[in-house]
Amino acid sequence: MQDLLKLCCVVWLSLGTASMGQSQSGACSIVLTGRIMGLDNHEPLAGATVYIRELATGAVADSAGNFRIPGLCSGEYSIDYQFVGYKTRVVSIAVGTDSPVALPPVALTPDNETLKEVIVTEHRSEAQQLLQVQTELAGSSLDATRGQSLGESLKTLPGLYSIQTGPSISKPVIHGLYSNRILTLNNGVRQEDQQWGSEHAPQIDPFLASRLTVIKGAASIRYGSDAIGGVILVEPKTMPTVPGIAGELNLVGGTNGDQGIVSGLIEQAFGKKLAGLSWRLQGTLKRVGYTKTPDYYLENSSYHENNFSGTVNYTRQHVGAEIFYSQFSTKVGLFTGAQVGSLADFYAAIARPEPINQPGFSYDLGRPYQQVQHDLLKVKAFVRSERLGTLSITVAQQQNVRREYDLQSFSRVTDPELYLKLVTQTADLIWEHRAIKTATGGQFSGTVGFNGITQGNVRRYLFLIPNYRNYGAGLFAIERYANDNWTVEGGVRYDYRWLRAYFLDETTNLTTAKTRDWSNLTGSLGATYQASPQLTLSGTMSTAWRAPTVSDLYSDGLHQSAVAYERGNPNLNPELAYNMNLSVEYTGKRFYADLGFYNNWINNYIYLKPDSVPIIRQRGAFPAYSYSQVRATFRGLDATIRYKLTDQLTITSRTSLLFAYDHTNNDYLVYIPANHTDNGLRYDFSTTNRGRLSNVYVSITSQYVARQNRVPTVTQRQENGQIIFTGDFAPPPPAYTLFGAEAGFSWRVGNHPMSVILTGTNLLNRAYRDYLDRFRYFADEPGRNIMLKLKLPLTFASRQ
Repeated sequence: MQDLLKLCCVVWLSLGTASMGQSQSGACSIVLTGRIMGLDNHEPLAGATVYIRELATGAVADSAGNFRIPGLCSGEYSIDYQFVGYKTRVVSIAVGTDSPVALPPVALTPDNETLKEVIVTEHRSEAQQLLQVQTELAGSSLDATRGQSLGESLKTLPGLYSIQTGPSISKPVIHGLYSNRILTLNNGVRQEDQQWGSEHAPQIDPFLASRLTVIKGAASIRYGSDAIGGVILVEPKTMPTVPGIAGELNLVGGTNGDQGIVSGLIEQAFGKKLAGLSWRLQGTLKRVGYTKTPDYYLENSSYHENNFSGTVNYTRQHVGAEIFYSQFSTKVGLFTGAQVGSLADFYAAIARPEPINQPGFSYDLGRPYQQVQHDLLKVKAFVRSERLGTLSITVAQQQNVRREYDLQSFSRVTDPELYLKLVTQTADLIWEHRAIKTATGGQFSGTVGFNGITQGNVRRYLFLIPNYRNYGAGLFAIERYANDNWTVEGGVRYDYRWLRAYFLDETTNLTTAKTRDWSNLTGSLGATYQASPQLTLSGTMSTAWRAPTVSDLYSDGLHQSAVAYERGNPNLNPELAYNMNLSVEYTGKRFYADLGFYNNWINNYIYLKPDSVPIIRQRGAFPAYSYSQVRATFRGLDATIRYKLTDQLTITSRTSLLFAYDHTNNDYLVYIPANHTDNGLRYDFSTTNRGRLSNVYVSITSQYVARQNRVPTVTQRQENGQIIFTGDFAPPPPAYTLFGAEAGFSWRVGNHPMSVILTGTNLLNRAYRDYLDRFRYFADEPGRNIMLKLKLPLTFASRQ
């Protein structure tokens, strides 16, 4: 409690030094819907933009002219409706507590001065162009996750999990699939950061994003051959268009690990002769000490982050260009209790209920640890024609340098045991043709594109994966037809991948090379039916594939961060997936339900299988894993149900069920997420935005995670005086239930609200272990954590 009081004092003292402007308020769930058409012909205006000034967010109308903006709070808003060739219309609305809010159709008036140069900014998520099952974190829901990693933030969404390596490393999991089966787009660029490692978390600063969108299921037609499990879009907020300088400051503090986070942003849009030009700078500093379980601290679990980014954008009516650069730098300590020196120590550590070493709290960060720096440079340009559509090109270069340091140094103390430098160039050429109307009132819209990638990897010191070159290219076409209540979409894609790995014979000092190449054709078909204003039905069927990576094929060494010995299999074949998704969404005045069913059949599914006997090396004894390949299915259900008991009291339930099976061996698969359900009760106090205090709420939550019983049978036997394991090194941990709470409010200073959110996790301080944590063999998960999150707008110059 003393830690919390200290934290509150520090944060509130910080408030007195900050200039205040506009911010989005507490956790809200109101959905705003509407339709945009032309006054001249009363036809829908596909691609028209809807922009909420107070929130600096919006949406783009689909081919039927409809738009949807989730995550709003009650209050008063000014909405800009815009479309090229039509006059902008500004409408003021008042949003109550009921959801959804259906706005009356808006008709835009043609602008006779069509040759006049105007600034056009699209406030749409790239995912809105695709007819696939998707979910998102945005606005106040995203604010409530500030301070967490990308993987931890996304765990709040149904169907999303995370695979962990201790308390500081978390990777997103979609429907049981992760690593190279999930593509992450960082500001429109395919993130390449050695994501094959289970303990290689995405090197992305979540504070960059104003929206995190997750496309569930195979999305390889648009994004590339590896998107068997899905796609994560990290999308920054749109660049400013109103002249002036403004910014934002986020302060986050947490009691567990005494963590402190500061993230700031400053941006400017120019007017008059420089209209259309804008810039933005953003940065984040993060420091976390030893994480505490309910009973002990995890030695060397500290981690640091230093991130920054900058953007320059120029956008006019028919042309636009943007330059973006970001650097993510982190140093992550690895729990020393997972380091063992012999087989006897390894078995004893698994059997031991607590680690032997239990130090007090510290910010110290020593061996073993990993240090990673990821640099990204992107240049994008577009040309828009009312007759032909929009042509855009994006080129980017990334450099990912990973250093992993073992507990003991095998060369100079300053040298890592594992060094990997990956340089990636990508290019995307996309043409969106103009909407084509049919005589029956329907409308065609579509995209044709090319994606290219080239990579080079250099290793040093101990061997895990070889040096390699990798090339890939893909061509795709997606077409959509909308008419009345129906929308149908189909797509086709061709991909080619080429890989050459280089091996050095240390005896002869000769280099040999192994070359593999693959190609495949994939397709997708989907449809959405708007049965009523409240009920939407949708379904998709698609195929996808993934070529084996260099780690799948040629790994052969100790993976320091994973504390595991990994062996590749050079005989692996590409994965082939057949995916089906069905979704039912109902949005009533008091009742909301979203049910999603999925089935993913994967031939040649590649996974790391625990070996029976740990590997003994000079450094010690390590769990051993080998890449294996089977026929597998992943099927399940994602369900979100929300009901308003009263105007102020809402109950929400989110459940994710997943069933995976190995059909080759007629057995279960390892490291598959357990079924879980999250339930919450939220109370919104009756306040209005006319006073200083508004959007006051409090909520309590419970999370139940079942024991994962669908695993290969874990057995052990004595053989030649040695313990032999089969299935895994330890059985899955028991089920557990965690309780949490959240409270928030907005405090209006002048005309602008300030957001304050207080969250608590594992409030009962329960000791538990999670099946998806690679360190579950050695230690418990984190205990109670109280976090205070403040979002402070900054105004440096008045906006016109």
